[in-house]
Amino acid sequence: MIFCYKSGFIGILIIPLSLVTFNGPDTYAHNFDTDDNSTFLTLINLILIENRLINNSLTSNDNNQSLTFDYVKNIEDIVDDIIVSEDSFIVDSDQFYNNTVIATAMANLADEVLRNYGSAFGIPSNVMLSMDFTKIANLTEDNTNNATLSNNHSNQSTGNLRNSSDNLLIDRADYYNSREISNRMVEIYNSDLDDSISDKTNSSLSRINLENALNELSAEVSNISSPMKIMEIVHAKIHPNLQLTFNLTLKR
Repeated sequence: MIFCYKSGFIGILIIPLSLVTFNGPDTYAHNFDTDDNSTFLTLINLILIENRLINNSLTSNDNNQSLTFDYVKNIEDIVDDIIVSEDSFIVDSDQFYNNTVIATAMANLADEVLRNYGSAFGIPSNVMLSMDFTKIANLTEDNTNNATLSNNHSNQSTGNLRNSSDNLLIDRADYYNSREISNRMVEIYNSDLDDSISDKTNSSLSRINLENALNELSAEVSNISSPMKIMEIVHAKIHPNLQLTFNLTLKR
């Protein structure tokens, strides 16, 4: 994919880049309109997050060091997409960093939390991105039963057993990825969105709800809550309040 970055100072710089499609089929709960600017901003943040994870794993004193290769591979996958893609779009510096672009990128990042958190528990991304809570409940119950059986046949002492949610994790790299993304979303809101909301009176309730939901998501991911809980926060709190606060439009 080619990003043509337009700047009033340096003219046009053509950079080959690519990014996965953030919004899937219309069956997904919130399928927001995206543009080249919000897609590019999402890509920047995903690369930033992977770099943070690499740095954290290299300085860690526990088993997280073994995950460094997973994070490096994630960046390599992005680069591979960059090389093979033949699509193109334009990123305009004059319109690049406004509230709508940032809020849409936030919605994209919320979807990435769902994808990675679901993958960490062995749940397909299409389930996490939908609002099929019945299916997620059944999948979570199956995973819980399997984990219980495994623990019952384990020789580990009770003191060495982690909490039940932790035992359900099958991909820790994806879990840490979802945690870092959720933390980054709080950072973006605090540094780039909250102070820039001009009309805080009319959007006060949705703005407060959004801020609370972002902090709740970060906390629940850190606590390794159930995938259904993470789905509930994103679908019922973050996406709707992003839409209300910043007038995001849905794809038709």
